[in-house]
Amino acid sequence: MANFICLQAGHEGRTSGATGAPGEKELNVRIRNRLSDILIAKGFMVQLVAADPTKAEINKDFNLFLALHGDANIYGTGGGCVASGDPSVDSSWARSADIKNAIVSEYFHHSEIVNHPERVNIKMTKYYMWSQLTAKTPCVIIEMGVVQDPHDKVLLADTERIATALARGVCKAFGVSYEVVVPTPPPVDTCEQKLVKANERISILEIALSDAESSKKIELAKVQDDCLREIASNKLQFKADLKKFAEEY
Repeated sequence: MANFICLQAGHEGRTSGATGAPGEKELNVRIRNRLSDILIAKGFMVQLVAADPTKAEINKDFNLFLALHGDANIYGTGGGCVASGDPSVDSSWARSADIKNAIVSEYFHHSEIVNHPERVNIKMTKYYMWSQLTAKTPCVIIEMGVVQDPHDKVLLADTERIATALARGVCKAFGVSYEVVVPTPPPVDTCEQKLVKANERISILEIALSDAESSKKIELAKVQDDCLREIASNKLQFKADLKKFAEEY
């Protein structure tokens, strides 16, 4: 059965209260949607939810609930961080931590966003969604980068880069190969190997030619013998006919 992932675009659907940093909502939706496409192509089942999903949407045992966010420009530098659920609100906290570590190991390397694990705080480890999910659902939240930071802004604008980096982490967490497996090409024959094969072919053809020649010689000899016997028989018959003609006349 396919792994079932729930992807949440942080702050989506909210017009008041926690609406996120400038440009964050749009970032979260854009990356979530592209990440969903990639994961589906890799064999995952995916459900998309906004900031305040209904009970019907989340009352399921997901293999992962991943909340996507972008951070506010409050540090004076860019960077992101990833957190898993605290045991007090996440019954699957051990699995959540494993998935978090897999995402960390892939996301920051491939996105080139700097990892700042010291920025993980209680709002992440006790994220409001964790207590609303089923006990079997692992929980991970990521701050993908600082939305308005000059460095991060350029990277976060590259949808394919960010979504692919996240997909690599999720695939790693679930033992799914991200890389396309290219078939190994057959070994190229060296000149020496080609020469050996050519000589083998020549030997086979020479034997076939010799057999054909022998067969034709036997067939020709038989035809010659048949012709000689027919000539000799015709000569005898001619002599007999000639003698009979002479006796009659």
